[in-house]
Amino acid sequence: MPHNIKSHRPPSTDKIKHLFLDMQDVQRAATEFSPYYYAEIRIDFSDVRTGFRATVSLNKAIELYLITPDLLWAEDMIRDIDPKRTRSSKPDGAAIRPLPHFVNAGFMSQMETQFIHYLLRSYKEKVFRNFDLNAYSASGESLSNFEARCSDLLDEPKRRELDVLHDVFVRRLEQIKQKYLIAHPSDNLETAKAESQDKNLFLYHSDRVSAFFLNPANSANATMNGPRMWGNNPDLADRLESLEAEAKRAIAGVLDSYEKRARSIDEYILHPNLKDIHFVRCCILWIPVRMV
Repeated sequence: MPHNIKSHRPPSTDKIKHLFLDMQDVQRAATEFSPYYYAEIRIDFSDVRTGFRATVSLNKAIELYLITPDLLWAEDMIRDIDPKRTRSSKPDGAAIRPLPHFVNAGFMSQMETQFIHYLLRSYKEKVFRNFDLNAYSASGESLSNFEARCSDLLDEPKRRELDVLHDVFVRRLEQIKQKYLIAHPSDNLETAKAESQDKNLFLYHSDRVSAFFLNPANSANATMNGPRMWGNNPDLADRLESLEAEAKRAIAGVLDSYEKRARSIDEYILHPNLKDIHFVRCCILWIPVRMV
């Protein structure tokens, strides 16, 4: 064993607390433990702008000898620790390296400050943002769920736009009606039959257009299956079929527009504020050298 390795309990310098990381599958015989600064931290996000609220628990450790006053901590210097694997007593047979001479209560306080700077600079939470709606995802909300929620938020304006568009086509149908369905009083049965056929054809297409706007999601798959022979006037049939096809295209355009708005999502990064960071516990954590 190297001469600078001791097999006694680490010194209780300035009442600093000590924990040990469980070795688990590490070979226990003559295992060396190296000291790390360890912090259990709670971050309480409560962002006013996004409405994002979440509590995050962090358990981090960093090697003591890496620390200098002007050093900015990088992500690869910090390691995650499973708090369930920590214990307060030194494992039997463990050899403990001595604490660096600069470790005292003042150093621990400085480390806490360093940790705060690191978290303010480096820790982040990603949320989804729909810029068009000025909406943000909630804590734990998946992209698909957020997109569905954005779609729900757009239902009302989409419905209003479709209603306005429906009124336009209702007026155009009325214009066709006025042009082609003018009744001509006659005792001629053939004339009366022809006018009745034209009226039925008009009602057929008029009802279909109304149904498209009532259930716009089904309009794209609607097929033209009406009996064209109902109509006595080919020009009327052409106008009605053309208007129905135009209504379907207009509805599809509105639906596509709102679908794109619902999917117009990017990522928004949240960093904690100073008031969000709370230290639950700070201490020296002894980690087996073979686990480092």
